[in-house]
Amino acid sequence: MGLSFAQKTVEAAVAALGDDIRNWPDASPVTLQDPAYVGVAVVAMQGRPGFTRIRTPYVSDADAARIAEATSHLITDPALCLDALLDATGHTNPGDDDGPDGPAVSLSKP
Repeated sequence: MGLSFAQKTVEAAVAALGDDIRNWPDASPVTLQDPAYVGVAVVAMQGRPGFTRIRTPYVSDADAARIAEATSHLITDPALCLDALLDATGHTNPGDDDGPDGPAVSLSKP
């Protein structure tokens, strides 16, 4: 499924939604430039021909902050995950040079 909010050019719409958007000018995200279209996006839905416009609901800054705070425990730093994986497999982080676990080992395929 592709999704695009307002775009200034057809080329930008094609980059976001694929070349088929040229065949559906009435659904083009280029036509979403008016303030009345804030929160409106064009989507391509799998199994359906053409494109559909959807409107996302308004979320106040206060609600966004409340939700971000309530769900902040669900995120983690990807570098910490990599460090944990390297520790669990007995490797060191390639950026650590010669760390306490010995010389750096590359995880990339030869």
